[in-house]
Amino acid sequence: MTTTAILIPLLPFFAGLLISVLGKRFASYVTTVGISATVGAGILSLVTLYSVSSGEPFRVTVWPLQDDGSSFFTFGMLVDRLTAVMMVLITSVSTVIHVFSVRYLRGDSGYARFFALLSFITFVILSVVSSPNLLMLFVFWQLLSWVLYLILAFNFSHVPAYQNAFKTLIVHRVGDVAFLCGLVLTYHYFGTLEFTELFRRAAEQSYVISLLPGNLLDVSATSVVTLLIFIGAMAKSAQFPLHVWLPDTMDSPTPVSALMHAGIVNAGGFLLNRLAPLYTLSPDVLHIVFIVGAATVLLGASMMLVQNDIKKTLGFSTMGQMGYMIMECGLGAFALAIFHLIAHGLFKASLFLSAGTVIHSARHEPKFPSSSNHKPARPPPKQAG
Repeated sequence: MTTTAILIPLLPFFAGLLISVLGKRFASYVTTVGISATVGAGILSLVTLYSVSSGEPFRVTVWPLQDDGSSFFTFGMLVDRLTAVMMVLITSVSTVIHVFSVRYLRGDSGYARFFALLSFITFVILSVVSSPNLLMLFVFWQLLSWVLYLILAFNFSHVPAYQNAFKTLIVHRVGDVAFLCGLVLTYHYFGTLEFTELFRRAAEQSYVISLLPGNLLDVSATSVVTLLIFIGAMAKSAQFPLHVWLPDTMDSPTPVSALMHAGIVNAGGFLLNRLAPLYTLSPDVLHIVFIVGAATVLLGASMMLVQNDIKKTLGFSTMGQMGYMIMECGLGAFALAIFHLIAHGLFKASLFLSAGTVIHSARHEPKFPSSSNHKPARPPPKQAG
């Protein structure tokens, strides 16, 4: 199963690399390479899910080769039930989006570039969910923001597209600064970034941080760490008040919107579930998580009802659904949050692709009155007498 698990993220990675290098020379094979790699990764994800469900979780260490816990950074994979389920979801949604994009973007000058970015962003998301430690997760978390910027600004000739992509990048940087601070404090107090060892040490040892001189305000180190990491999750999952980037990303192609709303915005919920043993040790932070999620639900649902653009309506709907998912994490219902994440990912992907199909058809509909050549019908002649 080790080889199978490693191939799951590597197949989209090599597909993206091959398309970016040889895409212009072999343009007719671009879609075949991208779809084949994603379908292969999906089949291997199903095999991995079956293996992990009927057996035990396993870990793959690529670097350093010795796995004695002495290294600051270990590059590899942690494959448990959460990872396997997320891999199946990611590869399934990515496969559907790859197939949809074949006809939707046909004739576009950036056809090969789009499929290269689509394969590469699939690789990055798969690497995020399979990271065995906080540092590796943070590295791919950052890479996800940069690849998202590139794919949101795909239509760079359209000025609002790359302006909103840059706005998204800046908002994500705000959350990532807090995430990085939480990562530094984690290593300072617990001496490890490996998930299994971190959860064990946090449960056995309790550290206190003095926020004011003279020990006037002491808080648990676990609470500070989880709160800082939650701010990073807020930015990725468009939680209030870091939600401002999501409604402005509708200038990107429909397949990008589908992938973002069905996969990328779920990263915050996945992060909270990955660190669930830490958050259960911090009930005060869970209360904050619940309040933020509830505020996001109210704002997203109310804004959705007053939109006149179908993609913006779906965008605010995603914001509200992410708020529900964060609320479930705040209640400690982490398993329910994962179920919600999967259901929303599949449902929202189909909604965005359907909306994109309708918009695409409407733009080419000759009977629509929006055409500049359309002439109003003549009024009927007046009758004598």
